[in-house]
Amino acid sequence: MMEHVPIVALMAKLAPPEAPQMIGLDWGTSSLRAFLIDSDGQVLAERNGSDGIMAVSSDTTDLRGDFSRIAETAVGDWLTTHGPLPMLACGMIGSTQGVAEAGYLELPTDLSDMGEQLTTVELTTGDLHIVPGLKKTPTEATAPDVIRGEETQLLGLLGADENEPNTVILPGTHTKWVSCHGQRVTDFTTSMSGELFGLLSTSSILSRLAEPTKGFHPEAFDWGLSVGADDPAAVTSSIFSARTWALDGRLRAEEVNDYLSGMLVGAEVAHQLTVVAESSAPVIVCGTTDLTKRYTRALHRAGRETINANPRAAATGLFRIAEQSGLVPTKEHTHA
Repeated sequence: MMEHVPIVALMAKLAPPEAPQMIGLDWGTSSLRAFLIDSDGQVLAERNGSDGIMAVSSDTTDLRGDFSRIAETAVGDWLTTHGPLPMLACGMIGSTQGVAEAGYLELPTDLSDMGEQLTTVELTTGDLHIVPGLKKTPTEATAPDVIRGEETQLLGLLGADENEPNTVILPGTHTKWVSCHGQRVTDFTTSMSGELFGLLSTSSILSRLAEPTKGFHPEAFDWGLSVGADDPAAVTSSIFSARTWALDGRLRAEEVNDYLSGMLVGAEVAHQLTVVAESSAPVIVCGTTDLTKRYTRALHRAGRETINANPRAAATGLFRIAEQSGLVPTKEHTHA
């Protein structure tokens, strides 16, 4: 009896090694990253845009049509050039505000099983397969927590042959601190330091004295780290010092935001290291260049070694999930 293989996977078997095998989409709340990926999981082309799920109005009467149009804009020419390719997405596109709810896998979760749990929705560009998120159920002592999108980054970061405990930090608007044993996720927690910084630096009284700048002021940031880390529980009181030191003249306007950032990151790191980073192994940090730099400075101040991970981990994770699910052939099935 012939094994059933998706048509796109059959096409991929016949394609030369350097040909595109799939399209991966990291489709978040405010952004969309698209990857054209070959048979080795290498990114042939990448696009970054601002058409996250918030680009579609909650009042729309044509949800699939609206998301189809965004997908067409993002990757339509790739499909025209290379023919039908499997499309796999992670992130908020699979939330209740996205095109279809992809559900959650409960902890502990083996990331190597995610390919068996995909949700598929038909768009005008073709079938879109969506990766589920992860969910931590509440206990009497802990609140529930969720991950959507970061699970794919984690799979891209952690090799199949790893069997050691690791702590992974995925910094962002909602930073995730994840405990893993190999590719098995055992726990995670979310910090809203990124969102708090955004609100405080743009919409609070602190923003009146701050002058936004693209530059980084390490001395102001390190000062903030010390204040936040020395007493994390008092951070809501310490935050006001970003205003008073500016009024006193000790902080220049262009240093206020880095001082505030340092305070929030310092308090977060000091607290989280007592909660999720039990192992003495280096902490894996995977984020944008700027956020990785900030969290790395904070961790080094706390005496922890770090590993800066590949920021394209989502593309690697999407490729691995596509292999798990049969959307693309694995290496052992590619050649006769």
